[in-house]
Amino acid sequence: MLKHIKKLKNKLTASMRDIPNPKDSDIYLVSYPKSGNTWMRYLLAYAMWPELKAPDMTELGSYVPSYSDKKQLLDPSSPCNKSNHRIIKEHFLYQGIAQKNTKRVIYICRDGRDAIVSYWHFCNQRDGTSMPLGEFIKQSALPSHSYGPWQEHVLGWLQAKLQHKLIIRYEDMLENPEGCLKEALNFAEVQVDGATIKDAVYRASFGALKKLEQEKGFNYEGVNNVEFVRKGKAGGWADHFSSEDRDLFDRYHGGPIPELGYEW
Repeated sequence: MLKHIKKLKNKLTASMRDIPNPKDSDIYLVSYPKSGNTWMRYLLAYAMWPELKAPDMTELGSYVPSYSDKKQLLDPSSPCNKSNHRIIKEHFLYQGIAQKNTKRVIYICRDGRDAIVSYWHFCNQRDGTSMPLGEFIKQSALPSHSYGPWQEHVLGWLQAKLQHKLIIRYEDMLENPEGCLKEALNFAEVQVDGATIKDAVYRASFGALKKLEQEKGFNYEGVNNVEFVRKGKAGGWADHFSSEDRDLFDRYHGGPIPELGYEW
């Protein structure tokens, strides 16, 4: 896990400054890890390019790239470079690099207890480790961890003084995916009819993405040996947290954020 944290720190340092051709019109799709921005990438891609056929994550990079999709970002023929606003997935904190360079943001937030459980499963599978949840809660909040404590990450973006910012809760995506997708499309100044939005939601459903992962794989560094699409529900943290884990989460990742409906 410590090796993983060092790797993530280096990744953050090289993050936004490594985007080869940044534009003021770029929209960054940001979240704390395992909070829904990959799901939103698929929703947006299927809505904006309805002819797109079940892409893995490498193929998805031509449409809604991650910051690390350098080849796709530089290729003028990539569909993303033909949009009025490229939508680029990231996980960075608002402080520092992001504060200086970011103009437009869609921020996806999720109850931190659910996010940390999903992140814990992800890191243990990817790294072939079996770190207990309580230890992961502590390690993932260390100052050397590139994404920092959950509350700091969320409040940094929530309070960021950006002229163009859209906050979407993961829990609202679960309840009303069509409405949340429509909000994101409007923010990106993309006009899509209701039937296309409905079809995008169906094609990017949990079951559809799970099937894509099982049959085709995501073909992306770091996720090939991971059950990337795991459960995707709200409140699943209660199946894993002990009372000690609850205390550790509040101590290391911060308490609730009532203004977003996260109260405990």
